[in-house]
Amino acid sequence: MPDALHLQALLDQCADKRESALAELYRLASPHLFALARRMLRDQAAAEDVLQECFVIIWRQAGQYRAERSQAMTWMTRIVRNRCIDRLRRPDREVPDPDDSLTLAMADEGPGPLAQLQASQDGRRLADCMGQLEGSQRVAIAMAFFDDLAHPDIAARLGTPLGTIKSWIRRGLQRLKRCLE
Repeated sequence: MPDALHLQALLDQCADKRESALAELYRLASPHLFALARRMLRDQAAAEDVLQECFVIIWRQAGQYRAERSQAMTWMTRIVRNRCIDRLRRPDREVPDPDDSLTLAMADEGPGPLAQLQASQDGRRLADCMGQLEGSQRVAIAMAFFDDLAHPDIAARLGTPLGTIKSWIRRGLQRLKRCLE
């Protein structure tokens, strides 16, 4: 993994539109970012396209990167991850299945993950403890862990200051820990 401070410095230089910094950033970060895109998209060509799109985004938005919010690799990884999710959600990604053979072959008659969680003893305990939280804490924790959202994204969705979101989550997790012990 490349040095975090070096990546941060390269992003700062990209914000100043230094092309040599982008080339170095690409050399250092692209193996990790491409592996993520390849793993998510399961398609070499699509992963290459997404990686190229993301480095254009990184180049254009480098001035918006804030080291106090996250490490440089985390920031770039989030860009790639979000672009991959966007790509996967596109309607043209659907594979034709005229006779439903693919759907039937992939069908799983067993309970889904949510049903399995609710059926388990630990799941019931967690659900009981989550129910004891204040509504704001419960919503913020659910968005962070079940929807995989970062604190700034939760704050934006709820229209609540970032510090408040962080406090809700921290206090809610403390209460959950005490409840589950």
